[in-house]
Amino acid sequence: MRFRWLAALAVALASTGLANAQPKPLEPTIEVRLRSVNDLVDKFEYVAALAGKEDAAARVREFLKALSADKKGIEGIDPKQPFGAYALLEKEVANSPFVVMVPVADEEQFLKALEKHLGVTVEKGDEGTKKVPVPLAGEAHLRFANGYVYVSQKVKDLDAKALVKPATYFANDDGAIASLIVHVDRIPADLRAFAFGQFELGVNQERKKNEGNESPAEKKLKGLVFDAILAGTKGTLDDGKDLTIKLFADPKSDDLNAEVTFSAKSGTTTARNFSALGSKTSLPAGIVATANPAAKGNLKLAMTDGIKKEFSAAVDELFAEALKKAPDDQQAVLKSLIAAVGPTIKSGELDVAASLVGPNAKGHVHLITALAAKDGKEFEKFVKKFVGDYGDLIGAFVEIKLDVEKVGAFNLHRIELQQADENFEKIFGTKVFWLATSDTALAISIEPEGELIKKGLKAQPVPVAVASVDAAVAKLAPLAQPDAKPDELKALLKDAFGGNPAGKDTATFSIEGGEQLKVKFKLKGKAVRFGAGLDALKGK
Repeated sequence: MRFRWLAALAVALASTGLANAQPKPLEPTIEVRLRSVNDLVDKFEYVAALAGKEDAAARVREFLKALSADKKGIEGIDPKQPFGAYALLEKEVANSPFVVMVPVADEEQFLKALEKHLGVTVEKGDEGTKKVPVPLAGEAHLRFANGYVYVSQKVKDLDAKALVKPATYFANDDGAIASLIVHVDRIPADLRAFAFGQFELGVNQERKKNEGNESPAEKKLKGLVFDAILAGTKGTLDDGKDLTIKLFADPKSDDLNAEVTFSAKSGTTTARNFSALGSKTSLPAGIVATANPAAKGNLKLAMTDGIKKEFSAAVDELFAEALKKAPDDQQAVLKSLIAAVGPTIKSGELDVAASLVGPNAKGHVHLITALAAKDGKEFEKFVKKFVGDYGDLIGAFVEIKLDVEKVGAFNLHRIELQQADENFEKIFGTKVFWLATSDTALAISIEPEGELIKKGLKAQPVPVAVASVDAAVAKLAPLAQPDAKPDELKALLKDAFGGNPAGKDTATFSIEGGEQLKVKFKLKGKAVRFGAGLDALKGK
């Protein structure tokens, strides 16, 4: 019995010792991934074809084929496996481990290729590695393991027990051509502090520029802006978790994508700010919403509560300075204007949206835009007072009809230019503007009968991103290339889209909040082909 207990104790101690001896899993600060040579060539062929450069893609494929050998890859590189690189940032950046991972099909062929193409001699290195002299950089060390060659400037970074395993590193394939991940929370605190210090130094140098030409109010407002930039940057470094950048090209869905995401540590101020950005609605976006626009966009931003009060006070000082400098005969108008726009500016919030609609059967487009307002009725009072005071003076240039209609909470006014640029009428097919005013929003459209704006004024707030832009490239072609002949555009549409471009010509950009801050760009491949065709027309 005693022997059994001793044996059990020995096994337990041995197991504990073995567990403690296991190397700690490597946690890189920076991770880079790149698809295999085969995948990259396929993606390049797809993108090159969109730009009409099929010959270039064919030459690349033939070149790589010439470098390939049966079962030995492309000069020893395995064309079926992805590439990688990782770094562990340390306080002394120069000492930070940095390792590149190259997939290898044949070690001997790879080393021969190095000697042949770089004119170097591969030598035996320490601890089972090999070393290669590198001009201007000293030497590079290589270790072959796990079907890869790991490359670094320092032998210590190639410890066989600490190398990242490809099976783990490339396990989560999301289809990205290339990706970069920066684990902000793994950057040493001293290094983050140093980076912020350098950034702060640069910002403060910018702050001092033109100080002698700025009024006290301008200087105060400028200081608030720079202080906000510094506070945001420091919060990002202190609260940040992961920054990820990814590129995609998908021939099947015909999409070209770029995504940037930034996450913050749970419970931090930055995380709460990101979350708040993800639950926004916008009345202006609802007003301008329309079916199948040529382009639309929105922007909704707000200062933090801590900055709003100081910003409002700084704007008041700026207004006071403007009034002080204004001639006596302009005081009344300026006071009225400040009363009209001041509350919206001082709110520290911006909520604006716009849509470009068309072109219609006559080739004309119409525009509608809207802005959230504070005390918007004051703006209406300003317009009416301005028309009353200066109507006779501006009558030769513009005809203004006030209160032509009421739509819900909005009063609608009609404005017609008496003189307009020829191109303006060519684009919009009218000289008529429609202005809608309410206490919470303002809207304006360029259209003959006001149909867009009258419909939009009945809308409710809709969910929105922080910022977004959506465009149908084919619909914008007449504006981008106004001199193009209809037959030429028709031929381009057929070549790029097979005729009907609906849903195949879109380009979108957005900034979204939520659990992460996300920046996305997406472009249909056929839109690239169409754009290349438009550029070719310009050269004619």
